[in-house]
Amino acid sequence: MQAVCLIRSQPEYRRDAFISGLQDCGFKVSTDPLPIGCGDVLVIWNRYGNYDRIATQAEAAGAAVIVAENGYLGREWNGGRWYAMSLHRHNGAGEWWPSGPSRWMRIGVPLEPWRRAGSHVLVLPQRGIGTPPVAMPQDWMRTLKVITDREVRVRAHPGERGGGVPLAQDLDGAWACITWASGAALKALIAGVPVFHACAQWIGAPASLSWPADVEQPLLGERQPMFERLAWAMWELHEIESGAAFRHLLRLA
Repeated sequence: MQAVCLIRSQPEYRRDAFISGLQDCGFKVSTDPLPIGCGDVLVIWNRYGNYDRIATQAEAAGAAVIVAENGYLGREWNGGRWYAMSLHRHNGAGEWWPSGPSRWMRIGVPLEPWRRAGSHVLVLPQRGIGTPPVAMPQDWMRTLKVITDREVRVRAHPGERGGGVPLAQDLDGAWACITWASGAALKALIAGVPVFHACAQWIGAPASLSWPADVEQPLLGERQPMFERLAWAMWELHEIESGAAFRHLLRLA
């Protein structure tokens, strides 16, 4: 079996761990974009530009495409180092195999009670990296209309200049959050802050309300099932390195 791993080599991406995991599953691994055929596996970081072109060609040839990214709740989170992984697409638009509540229970992060008071509405934008439908459109912030008497604050993305304010500080006193499809909004849901989302495929959509909507009527529903599904779409570094993540995602014996 052949796998092509196009994860970048910088240390923070840990390409070595991805290669080790694939090899443990019995794949012969290349880091060059060789011709990819039926039964092969391609591993890419997000899906944009040249990665998207190569992935589209690989899928047409019958290969499996694994899209990796930083963990949905952060790369450094809950005492571990996490990466998101799904087939074909990212952030809820791809495929993965939720297998019950046990994984989220093992992670052991409690969900705070829903916040029923607050002052401001917090907008959580993204950098727009990736391909539709999960990448935030470049004009989304410009076209966003929030009809409310509440203060509307925009949190700078951590990857942008000026994005160094801790999320907890921005969430303090927030009534609700509006996002396209951000990881920060998932952390808001854990903190009990209601969320409105604009990307229908977003992995957090089942626990939030589709935007546009009445900002005074947020969803205060069940969050646990969404996080139980999400837990099977992100893996700790040691699970990738051991091959466990690939075995589950590719359903290898």
